[in-house]
Amino acid sequence: MKIMEKILISSCLLGQEVRYHGKDALCNHHAISPWKSENRIIYICPEVSARLPVPRP
Repeated sequence: MKIMEKILISSCLLGQEVRYHGKDALCNHHAISPWKSENRIIYICPEVSARLPVPRP
């Protein structure tokens, strides 16, 4: 069985509204769709993980 490497991407680039102003920064790059269908993406927002609020002051 072939092991697929995971891809770490910022949550805001995947459309989650976690940026400082409460919006996203959606990226529609052609590589993201296949990675999603292959279940390779791990998404994280470092600021939210550090318990910063959304939106941030």
